Amino acid sequence: MAREEAAPKGALDRALEILEVLTMRGKATTAELVEAVGVSRSAVYRLVERLEAAEYLTLSDGQWRLGPAAARMAMAAVQNMDVLAVAPPILRELAHRTGETVSLGVHSGDEMVFVFREIGHQAVHVRSELGARRPLHATSVGKAYLAGLSPERCEETVARLPMQIFTKSTVTDRDLLREAVGEARLRGWAEEHGEFDAGSTCFGAPVFDQSGAVTAAISIAGPTARMDAARDPFGPLVAETAAAISHRLGYSDRTKPQQH
Repeated sequence: MAREEAAPKGALDRALEILEVLTMRGKATTAELVEAVGVSRSAVYRLVERLEAAEYLTLSDGQWRLGPAAARMAMAAVQNMDVLAVAPPILRELAHRTGETVSLGVHSGDEMVFVFREIGHQAVHVRSELGARRPLHATSVGKAYLAGLSPERCEETVARLPMQIFTKSTVTDRDLLREAVGEARLRGWAEEHGEFDAGSTCFGAPVFDQSGAVTAAISIAGPTARMDAARDPFGPLVAETAAAISHRLGYSDRTKPQQH
């Protein structure tokens, strides 16, 4: 079958590219826009003039920036981006793909509260009832949330946790918890091996909003024997899913606060 050729780019495509460049860079000269978009200077001039007239761009000190119309559009988008509105279809796909129980948790006090759950076709009873509260230190969803915090906020939170024992595998040493959270931050997901429910293994990852702040965490859980024997590694899968949700919420790597 012959490969379908991409349609040539029109003025709308070029205008969107200009808006994307300024979204990422913050500001750019006309020459920089010409280089980034790859069209003639005259074509860029026509586009930016139209965008300026509609208040999507503004010119200051020889550099273009996003204008008030773009700001209004961004604010309207943010107001309609709620993790409970965005996450469920993506989490259902993960549950369908893996057959295991997938959950979404939000932070409340020193715990996480499950606000969405999708049970996969392989799932047996897993202790993740909707509305249930889970400790930060003994669950993948809790450790994932901690990993998404700034180091300062994370340390403040870890220092005050009660560190309750739930199973013989529950980690109650704060230094070991700090190590686990640090590992989760580096690799992109947290793990729980029988720490809250002795028979289950869970993987969790943080979800970030448009400001770069952690706003929730997701997890995938199942019986330890089946999770260990799975063909696809669950850690990268849950991290990939959390990243997709974060992207839908307006998050990009450049908005995340720097970790020191």
